[in-house]
Amino acid sequence: MMKTQYTAAFIIPIGACKNLGEDGWEFESSDRLSNEVAGHLIAALRLDFVETYSGIKRYVGENIGMSLFLDDNNEVENIYFQVSGNSLKALTELCQDPQVSSTAEMFVPEKE
Repeated sequence: MMKTQYTAAFIIPIGACKNLGEDGWEFESSDRLSNEVAGHLIAALRLDFVETYSGIKRYVGENIGMSLFLDDNNEVENIYFQVSGNSLKALTELCQDPQVSSTAEMFVPEKE
């Protein structure tokens, strides 16, 4: 069975502190991402809802997986993507849209 190589990418509030911890990347910010940003990404990438567990909402699409990480108030702390194929390019372009870029930034650990 072939395992698809994917790239991790995050959408985080502008200026969030990035920290690589024991459990992976952690982001600290008093700001939250708007539901409009999340909704825009879901619609533009044609993602389907899969499940909710432990404060995480999972969506999938072609060559892309998206997880919304929610805080205790059900607000979006950050969005984690697993992308392969041309999905990273599409995501990068989407993040340049003012609807996203006005409040959020994209972080791709491998490119840091």
